[in-house]
Amino acid sequence: MSNRFLPCVVYNSPYNSPSHRAVDYGSAEHKRASTMPSQGSLFTNFEEVQLTDEERVYLNAASMGDVGIVRQSLEEPDGALNVNCVDYMGRNALHLAIDSEKIGVIEILIDNLNFNCIEEALLHAISKGATKIVKLIIEHPNFMAGEDRFKSFGVTEAFFRTEEKSQFPPDITPLILAAHYNNHEIVQMFLSRNHKIEKPHCISCACTDCATKQNYDALKRSRSRLNAYRALASPAYMALSSPDPIMTTFELRQEMMKLAEVEKEFKSEYLALLEQCMNFACELIDLCRGTQEVEAVVSEGTGCGEPLARLKMAIRYQEKKFVAHPNCQQHMTTLWYGSEMSFLQSLSLWKQLAFILLFLPCIPFLCVAYIIFPNTKVGEVMRCPVTKFITHATSHICFLILLAAATFRLTESGVTITTTFDIHNPTFESLTKDEKIQSLLKETLRPANTLLTHVQLCIVFWILGLLWIECKQLYSIGLRAYITVYQKLIDFSVLSMYLASYVLRFFTEYKISQADRCFNGTHVARELLWQENYTYFNWKLDEIKSTRNAPMNYFMEASRFHWKPNDPEIVSDVLFAIANVISFARTTYLMPAFEVLGPLQISLGRMIGDITRFMVLFTLVLFAFMVGLHNLYWYYGAQRIKMVLNEKTIYVHAAEAFQGLRQTFYSLFWSMFGQVSISDIIVRHPGPTGVYGGPTPESVNMERSTDIVEQVGMYLFALYHVVIIIVLINMLIAMMSHSFEDIQTDCDVEWKFARTKLWLNYMDEGSTLPVPFNMIPTPKSLCYAWRFCKDLLAISDVSWLEYQKNKKQTFIKKRRERVCKTLDLKVEDTSYSDIMQRLVKRYLFKMERAKDEKEIDGVPNLRNEDVEIVETNDTPPPVPDAPSRIPYATPIHEEDEDDTHPINKNLRSGVGSKRKLCGRSNMRRVSSSVAPPPTTLVIPQLDAIQRSQKLLDVRLQHLQANSKENNRIIDDIEFLRRVMTENQKALFNIIHALGNMQGEIVDLVKCLSSTPVPDKNHSHMNSSNSVSKSSGKKRTSHQDDEESEV
Repeated sequence: MSNRFLPCVVYNSPYNSPSHRAVDYGSAEHKRASTMPSQGSLFTNFEEVQLTDEERVYLNAASMGDVGIVRQSLEEPDGALNVNCVDYMGRNALHLAIDSEKIGVIEILIDNLNFNCIEEALLHAISKGATKIVKLIIEHPNFMAGEDRFKSFGVTEAFFRTEEKSQFPPDITPLILAAHYNNHEIVQMFLSRNHKIEKPHCISCACTDCATKQNYDALKRSRSRLNAYRALASPAYMALSSPDPIMTTFELRQEMMKLAEVEKEFKSEYLALLEQCMNFACELIDLCRGTQEVEAVVSEGTGCGEPLARLKMAIRYQEKKFVAHPNCQQHMTTLWYGSEMSFLQSLSLWKQLAFILLFLPCIPFLCVAYIIFPNTKVGEVMRCPVTKFITHATSHICFLILLAAATFRLTESGVTITTTFDIHNPTFESLTKDEKIQSLLKETLRPANTLLTHVQLCIVFWILGLLWIECKQLYSIGLRAYITVYQKLIDFSVLSMYLASYVLRFFTEYKISQADRCFNGTHVARELLWQENYTYFNWKLDEIKSTRNAPMNYFMEASRFHWKPNDPEIVSDVLFAIANVISFARTTYLMPAFEVLGPLQISLGRMIGDITRFMVLFTLVLFAFMVGLHNLYWYYGAQRIKMVLNEKTIYVHAAEAFQGLRQTFYSLFWSMFGQVSISDIIVRHPGPTGVYGGPTPESVNMERSTDIVEQVGMYLFALYHVVIIIVLINMLIAMMSHSFEDIQTDCDVEWKFARTKLWLNYMDEGSTLPVPFNMIPTPKSLCYAWRFCKDLLAISDVSWLEYQKNKKQTFIKKRRERVCKTLDLKVEDTSYSDIMQRLVKRYLFKMERAKDEKEIDGVPNLRNEDVEIVETNDTPPPVPDAPSRIPYATPIHEEDEDDTHPINKNLRSGVGSKRKLCGRSNMRRVSSSVAPPPTTLVIPQLDAIQRSQKLLDVRLQHLQANSKENNRIIDDIEFLRRVMTENQKALFNIIHALGNMQGEIVDLVKCLSSTPVPDKNHSHMNSSNSVSKSSGKKRTSHQDDEESEV
């Protein structure tokens, strides 16, 4: 198109000279001038985004999807166009073409752009979810060649890349970005091309590579690790790349838990990824359609291993939502009741309680029957998990009853006879002579007291049975797994205390019997009492307790007041008491079996953790005040003074509450419960005679040396109560309330998780018989021992291996096989990998459905036949439309010069439409029709004409902008000129006024100097005349000034 088609714009300004009008708008100088950035723009001040007019048209055509203009721009012979140019946001032509989703433009640009631009555009296409465009790019030869070159540099080079012009970090690969957006189609594309995401090294890794990255940029390393784990935790990536997605989920969660604890700065991001992984595992198990698939998910997948290995791992990793999922819980409930006791599941609570009460008396008989006939129907009932739970819970309750009986000494009488005179006391007439003698011997001689009663022996057998259970569990799960479960550690500690207690009892019994044999005291004393020879009896007691028989007579002393503090029997009682407390408290492990009591037990455990954290701060505050008060009262606490109490002189401490560190600690601790009075802070003063007689009116009003100490001590004691009781105790209450609310918020998940942990203890093979029946050797245990010895001696026994394999199969599989055999159904063995593939496919279909529903919800409700006009007030003027092109269906006439030719009509209509659009308001036409546009015939001449016209339009816009700027500058200059002219006039008037004033002053001076001195009256008249004359002159000068101003 020639320049004559351009409208001529003439400006009425001093700069509108012929030289200015004759500017060549196609010259290089004009191109550089048209690309001059504005002063207010931040992005356009950089050289790399300063575009020429050709580049602007080129990028605009790429964004609009105009294939012809893009092709014409790329085919420019002069090579002035930079095909890799970017706009102010750093977007290249391919990036803009992807936004328009024009495949033709994208194909042309991929052939001409460099690899960096293609890679940047690929990442943008992945972020938009343009699957077809991504496939087009990665299958293009240019991208494949550049990708091969990039792989030779390695991943480390990407981390140390210093250019930061991309909108994506340098460590973001296309696969990582696709995983971030969870686009399974794009992820599958890259996985099929052998792409993979490298797992970052451990956070504590000290290799050379990690050390170099940490020293180079610690934040970049942390961000890179976070991006990698965000991609690894993508459900789409885990589903498509891992043969066992659930196992991968558990492992990733463990790694990210450690990272969340170490990198506190990104803890919230890692916790969000943890929740995402957990939801993915729950969605997979939610897609299971039958028990066989659930069994495969909760097992380890090997087919011959532990049936619930994966579930145990989930419990060990604290995967609560996975364990509490309905599918998993239904499978666990079926295993819990089994086929023999499944009727209990349908009974109401009262019927279940009635059945249990009727079942309890039968437990001993069932245990004996199981010992004799283990492979009968009775044996199957006893091996059922719910039956094992009932029998073991009953055994534990019986053990607690035995502990209570041993503690309260129910087998001993409450009659106490301490001397021989009490034998004939009428109070004890109801007792027999033997009972009186036995009571007196117990109070006088230690060997008469029986340490190991029948109840104690039963407790010993129970402890041995419990110890045998713990040994079997230690052997089955291993030492490392055993010590990681705190319940097992508690059980081991309790059993250790019981064993230590009874070892000390046996030792004490041995020492007592040895001392009794040495003195033959108990036998002789009993005979003397039967003979009623009380005198010789008392003499015999004195002889045994004589000091010359020490230390052998120590274990003959019956009174505990004369024992040593570390006496073996006292230490045994201490250990027994502590173990009893823990044993009774350990009963709470049965509470999760009930829905009502389970959440309470969980809340109790959480509150114990809160108390443990609270004790740290409490100990710090307590120690601070303990040190301060002890430093204040140390002297007075060490001083002892006399005090008369009930006419007796005793020695007391001057500051009894703070007489030492230990007593200070006791005082501060018990003061929280109101056991310490304020009067204990007052220091006791000895009187004049050195005896403390209590406070008197004179001593109260008298100034004492301890007044400052008592006042400061009072303030510290009050401050301690404020900090401990008002602040810390209420903070502890708030912490425990918060923990309880958290448990109640997710009560169902927490309870089901705790219940599953309890159930798994009874679902394993073994430990069928409760304590103490498990101590009885059975024929089955002897058979197991024989087979174990053969296996230990490396004697191959295939039948034993097959037996173990069949033994670990659940009854559900056996029951299903029986049903299939009865109905003559064909049973197909499905592997674990096949089941996981099914679940992954269902998950991908679910993602597709969710994506389709989201797209349907996002589509506006527009009719295809309606076309509406949408006003845009803030959009730039529209670019003139491209000339129309000839459809394939339009015949081409031979008369090229005729005005009726379609090409000429379209050209004229195109030019006219451009002029009309320039004068209209900013309007754009939006059509909701989804019908494909008609196929057009592209003519290279029309593309060139269209491209030239767009270049001229762009340059015309630049000229208009420059002319407006010039007009504004000219107006500013004219305004400045007017202001300067007015200022010059005002300055001239001021100078003229100053000259007139100077002349008047000179004339006045002359008049005053030439006039003689007159008399008083004459002088007065002359002065008045002169004043009037001067005033007349002044008025004249003022009038002249006014006229000059006018």
